[in-house]
Amino acid sequence: MVGKRIKELRKERGLSLKDLSKRIDISISFLSDIENERSNPSLDRLKDIAKGLDTTVSYLLGESDNIVFDDNIYKVLSNPYMQEIINELKDFDSWSEEDRQEVLAYLRAKNLVRKSKDSK
Repeated sequence: MVGKRIKELRKERGLSLKDLSKRIDISISFLSDIENERSNPSLDRLKDIAKGLDTTVSYLLGESDNIVFDDNIYKVLSNPYMQEIINELKDFDSWSEEDRQEVLAYLRAKNLVRKSKDSK
C-alpha cells in the first residue's frame, strides 16, 4: 500500500524514478523496490520520501487523505485567481489524457520561463 501511494503520487507530480531518487538521495533500484512492494523503507526513509513528494508520512501510510505538506497551501487556495483555476479544473477527471498532459506541459513550460526570467 505504501509503495502504491508513493508511485501514484510520484507520477501525479510528474517525477520519474530518477527525479525522485535524486531529490531524496536514494538509489533508483531501492525506490523501485519500495514502489513495487519488494522492500519496506525505514521510518527515516519514509520521511525523506514524503518530503520529496511534498506530502506527509500519514498520507503515504494511508492514515490521511491530505496529500499537501506545504503550509502555504491555504494562502495559495485563498487567492482569487486560484479559485478561478480550480473552477476550471473541476471536471479534470473526465478530461482525456492528452488534454491533461497538455495542461501540465504548459504549466511546466511557463514555470521554466518564469525561472529563467528570475535568474537574469
